[in-house]
Amino acid sequence: MRRRYLSFSENRRAFVLFFVLMMIGALAPILFSVYVLSSKNYDKGNYLKDYVTAYHGAVSALKVALYFLKQDNNGYDGEGDDWYKPILYNYKGIAVSVVIRDECGKVSVNEITSPLYFSIVKRLFEELEIDDSVADSIKDWVDKDSVVTGDGAESYYYQSLGYLPSNSPMKSIYELYYVKGIDKKIFDKLADYLTVYGDGKINVNSASKDVLMALSNDMTETAVDSIIESRPITKIEKLKELPGIDQELYFKIRPLITNVCNYFKIDVTASYGDATAEIVAFADRDRVYEWKVVQ
Repeated sequence: MRRRYLSFSENRRAFVLFFVLMMIGALAPILFSVYVLSSKNYDKGNYLKDYVTAYHGAVSALKVALYFLKQDNNGYDGEGDDWYKPILYNYKGIAVSVVIRDECGKVSVNEITSPLYFSIVKRLFEELEIDDSVADSIKDWVDKDSVVTGDGAESYYYQSLGYLPSNSPMKSIYELYYVKGIDKKIFDKLADYLTVYGDGKINVNSASKDVLMALSNDMTETAVDSIIESRPITKIEKLKELPGIDQELYFKIRPLITNVCNYFKIDVTASYGDATAEIVAFADRDRVYEWKVVQ
């Protein structure tokens, strides 16, 4: 049989074809990677666009919250108010959730320099099973002197950390992170019970059971449960008629309590597409004092 040899031109075509096939084999993984990265970048671009939309929706929702607070004129604050119920709405595909809670149901850390409020904080921490040395540290952070309270801390301790205690009222609850003995776990536990806003009076319409129990050594489960079950308390004087609260206890806690508030925590969540934006803000009925983007 006669053997056929490839011509030069045929050899070249074969080599070119072989080379092309080799190049395709080598480039295939690269081209696939480029395709994947391009798809991811496209997804990232879409996500960013969705997040920006959700974020602006969350910011706008703060104005909605202030609107609801301005409409409130029933003479009390807390459970029973229209703004106390979650506000849910959908605007052009942006799903928004707004939760408003007043800050006066909490204990003011800026009143802790008062022996009366210091004892309230101590009792509260006992209820929450938090070492009372943390109360000492908060007091030392806020008070103006340099005398260490119990197991607290003053400038000597904080110098090694690169900062000094403010020795003045806290401007934000997040300042607690700088205080001796407070880590994220402790902060998360305290955030629902302490505030930097208000005049120190505790709102009986929104205070937790633990806060109400901490008002006095004479507070009983019966007294606290009767307050919670009778909400909203439209007039403070009605407390005297509740089970577990006699005149002596009433006049003991009367200077410490209120049924109104002008400071609020606003939690806003807005979702659009695949993105979600969350904002936590503190405000009165007219303006936002501080806010933090959680997500």
